[in-house]
Amino acid sequence: MQVLNTLWRTVREPSFGRDLIWSKLLRPPGLFQFSGTTGDDRYPEVFRFVNDRLKSATTHRLLSFGCSTGEEVFTLRRYFPRATIEGIDINPFRIAACRRQLRRRGGDSQLSFSVAASTHHLPSESYDAIFCLAVLRRGELRTGPAPRCDHLLRFDDFERAVADFARCLKPGGYLAITFSNFRFSDTTIAAGFEVAMQAGPAWMNHVRTPLYGRDNRLLPGTCYSDIMFRKRANQSGDLTAGAAEKPSDWAQQRIQKE
Repeated sequence: MQVLNTLWRTVREPSFGRDLIWSKLLRPPGLFQFSGTTGDDRYPEVFRFVNDRLKSATTHRLLSFGCSTGEEVFTLRRYFPRATIEGIDINPFRIAACRRQLRRRGGDSQLSFSVAASTHHLPSESYDAIFCLAVLRRGELRTGPAPRCDHLLRFDDFERAVADFARCLKPGGYLAITFSNFRFSDTTIAAGFEVAMQAGPAWMNHVRTPLYGRDNRLLPGTCYSDIMFRKRANQSGDLTAGAAEKPSDWAQQRIQKE
């Protein structure tokens, strides 16, 4: 049945078929999420939270990691009208779609899109916030769920990715990670962060993303509500964020689409 559904979707959605061929046949290094599913203002409480915390500054530099076809970047522009916002994605077809959409919107010198599988080329301590939303995961792992994940993605790759996010963030900057198959708290870099925001009850009741440990084995029955992290100024504990905040229940239809 799953094969038939995939074939039907390939015929119905040419972009899905193109992504399927590109990711499955080429197997580009650095690929996490196969699907490019996105939407306008998909995570409003995440965006509002960061906007509220950064509003005192006159300008910001933001990064959308795994920006897909650009909807997240254009959403961020509405929340941060004076920010410099960059979107990167491993898929060149999606970045081409971002740039077409930017041209249709009349252009914006403070928005940019580039093809990249990681943040290694980006400058250190230069971003006020990094958004990595429903990227560090594979939807196929939900079936079963799979007892191991290392045939599709590995904890070591996740840890390298988030460690480099940390390098790119300014002290006091925010890192948002949602729907990951791994827990940020299991990484060594987590010691340099404090939890700033947790998912509310609706998220925890309906989320279907399985979690895996450092050994790439399933953590059955495990829930993880941390979704926003604030980088400490230093290891001595400056920039203490205090107790993590919880948002109100997110709309159920948003969660079920992940």
